[in-house]
Amino acid sequence: MNSINPKNEYIPLRISISLRRDTLRLLSEMASDMGLSINEVLTFLAEDSVIDLELDEEFNEIKIPNECSLEELTEELRRRKST
Repeated sequence: MNSINPKNEYIPLRISISLRRDTLRLLSEMASDMGLSINEVLTFLAEDSVIDLELDEEFNEIKIPNECSLEELTEELRRRKST
């Protein structure tokens, strides 16, 4: 995969995730079909999901709360849609 940052490198990251049994079975079959480990498949899926995203300077000003109510979220979406 191509990266915008030429100094980009793989960083080992140990994580624990919970998957449904069927999801794990499908990932395992996918990995086997591709001759890869499940770890490699998850790495590729994670990278592919964000590869086209670029950091946008205007996002630096956005503050994301730890939590909000459904009403607050709905109101914020309405406000942004009207502007």
